[in-house]
Amino acid sequence: MTLELVRLPSAAPEKPVRLLFVHGICTGAWVWRQSFLPYFASLGYDASALSLRGHGESKGRESVRSLSLGDFANDVEWAVNEIGGPVVVVGHSLGGGVVQNYIRRGGRAAGVVLMCAAPPHGLMRASAELFIRNPALFRELQRVLERGIRNANLDIIEDGLFAEPPSPQLRRLFFERMDDIAETASRQLYGFTSFAPLPWSMPKLMVLGCEKDEFVPPADVRLTAIYYGARSVIVKGGGHAIMMDSNWRDAAEPIASWLDREFGGGI
Repeated sequence: MTLELVRLPSAAPEKPVRLLFVHGICTGAWVWRQSFLPYFASLGYDASALSLRGHGESKGRESVRSLSLGDFANDVEWAVNEIGGPVVVVGHSLGGGVVQNYIRRGGRAAGVVLMCAAPPHGLMRASAELFIRNPALFRELQRVLERGIRNANLDIIEDGLFAEPPSPQLRRLFFERMDDIAETASRQLYGFTSFAPLPWSMPKLMVLGCEKDEFVPPADVRLTAIYYGARSVIVKGGGHAIMMDSNWRDAAEPIASWLDREFGGGI
């Protein structure tokens, strides 16, 4: 399996850990290229972004709907080995579920950042809340699961992704690059079968969410942190696709501060 791994080397004195960013549903490594990779490289991190199989420039698009969390965990394992050295893995949304499954399966990481990530108890609670709070978006997500992203009302999906309307350029980039949904993996995230590790097997951890996230609301971010015995950070005014939003620094800077606290003195 040929996978896309976008790598930006450190542009400052190199930090003791390297970073691997794992994207969420229907996207790819490209969501990290605009802001997060250059930002962390400027701080001294060797920063890489992986496109899971069936996404971005990785192979496997023809079978993406049947791919599982286990398939994607294998991709993370490949990327960690390819990068080499101590790696902190940052998983967003679906990618956060993949990273938890990677650790559950015995994967190694110096640390983990769960960013607007599927919670260890699954997405059933968040889905029920969305059904009540935003039924139009709930219906569109069900349509995406059943018929694919191109059959959905992208205006409604956009409102769920961003806290503020995106620029025309960002909107065009986002919806031109979106891939079909990994249906099997997405359904696994509802939590009918466990995908998360036991709390004590998780390495150093940061849990970050966003105040205006329609998909993984702050309540589930806090429950994730409680499960793992960590503290949560909620980005005020942030939406689900925070890494591409105009206020992306509000998420990047707390991650940078956590990395410095936990690894500034080395491993």
